Amino acid sequence: MIRSNRLAAAVALCLVFASAALAQDSAQDSQNLAQQINALHWVEGPTQVSVGPNATFQVPSGYRFLGPPDTVKFMTLTRNLSTDDSETLFAPDNFAWWGVFDYRDVGHVSDNEKIDPNALLSSMRSNQVEANKQLAARGWATLEIVGWEESPFYDPDTHNLSWAMDAHSSSGGEVINYNTRLLSRTGYTAATLVADPQTLQTSISQFKNVVSGYRFNDNQTYGAYKPSDKTAEYGLAALVTGGAAAVAVKTGFWKVILGALVAGWKLVVAFVVALFASIGKFIKRAAGRDRGK
Repeated sequence: MIRSNRLAAAVALCLVFASAALAQDSAQDSQNLAQQINALHWVEGPTQVSVGPNATFQVPSGYRFLGPPDTVKFMTLTRNLSTDDSETLFAPDNFAWWGVFDYRDVGHVSDNEKIDPNALLSSMRSNQVEANKQLAARGWATLEIVGWEESPFYDPDTHNLSWAMDAHSSSGGEVINYNTRLLSRTGYTAATLVADPQTLQTSISQFKNVVSGYRFNDNQTYGAYKPSDKTAEYGLAALVTGGAAAVAVKTGFWKVILGALVAGWKLVVAFVVALFASIGKFIKRAAGRDRGK
């Protein structure tokens, strides 16, 4: 469960930054930051790593991976605070984009629910209007949901649910998140793509290929479910609208709603887009020096 004492900080740091202010970072600052990020304990592919107690991830050649402690550091350095200390991160060596895995132990999610994209969009807009009241009262940036970039799609063979939502931030800029939910026996893993909207489609294609290397252990797959296992309080539709938020909206528990929104939305502002290029260039130079030794 997301701890309430971290929600306000997470929402503030993820939603309040304005592109104009972040653009003032100097080239030297960007290089220093790239050096700090490169100094994290990256695991370079090709290799297989354990992701939590119930899954493994095949890190492809040309990609790198961070465990939970360094993922928290990465999120802090990029001004995109982690909402959970179990998150792990992966990225191509050129840092054209990055992705996050975050397992949620909510119980077995039933997949026998029909998804209505129009109804979901209406529900998400209504929830966002209410959440924006709370955000505005705190002086934080609000979000306006524009529509689907990609409608929700559930694959019954892989037990994966994916979608992309387009939104506008009141602080300026377009926000497009691509999300995948990988269902398991006892919960699901949220896989989130963070990328420049200008190169989103290319990034999505690469992201999908890499995420296919995430595997639940044999006794933790969706098909390994037993009737005695804990079941989730919601189904597929609620995974799109925010999971816990779908329950909380009925009770007015706004801290949970805001926390779920933070977990679902990650902003990519000008600073982070520029940082992608800085990190990629720095790592390329560093790799060249290492080969020259």
